[in-house]
Amino acid sequence: MKIESSIFSLITPRTRKAPSTAEEGLGVTLSPPAKTPAVRSDAQRIDDFYARMSKQQLDWSDANKDGKVTKAEYMDGQKRLAEMNDQEFDSARSDAHWAKLDPDGTGSLDASALQEGLEKLLPLGTGRLDANFAERLRTRQTSD
Repeated sequence: MKIESSIFSLITPRTRKAPSTAEEGLGVTLSPPAKTPAVRSDAQRIDDFYARMSKQQLDWSDANKDGKVTKAEYMDGQKRLAEMNDQEFDSARSDAHWAKLDPDGTGSLDASALQEGLEKLLPLGTGRLDANFAERLRTRQTSD
């Protein structure tokens, strides 16, 4: 192997071959690519949100763990929630919410009925901001 000793050799780029993993003895093994999660529609994500909300409400309010929430259990759960958040319990507001959750007046709700009621109480939709509105929001946030 010829050793170059001129100054020119210091500034001239040389191509070098990088060592392979086999030469380095790293023992790298390739794993199969991870599965790409399935693309879910907006409607599926909204349905999942309502399902989680109804399960959470059922777990929180169902004191006797019979799988149903009565009005008394719901009101007690709302009162506990207000206390935890250092807020005053608004029984009239909770009463109005219960009326939307149980429009038929059955007196108790299972998970599916609770989900239907939450869909009425908290209507959700999806959409996109138009580009001009989004830009106005960005501009306003940076100027504040």
